[in-house]
Amino acid sequence: MKFINALSFRQKFGSVLDEVVRERQPVTVTRGGRPLVVLVPAEDYEALSVTRRRGMRRAVERLEEWRATHAATIARLDPVDLLRRDRADR
Repeated sequence: MKFINALSFRQKFGSVLDEVVRERQPVTVTRGGRPLVVLVPAEDYEALSVTRRRGMRRAVERLEEWRATHAATIARLDPVDLLRRDRADR
């Protein structure tokens, strides 16, 4: 991954964008040696977004499966009692 400071990025904005697209490599823009943003090609960003959404959907599905499997146990839980026990254990 390439790094460029914010001042150089402002001066070379167009060429940096062209480089990101042409080489399909991310560029990190820094200020004071600390990363501010990472530029990635739009196609790569979309691919990451799709992958992330799939992962989130799968996590929700697994949570729903767990909830269905443990519904009887969850129904018997008393949140107030759980808090009191937790405080007493401290």
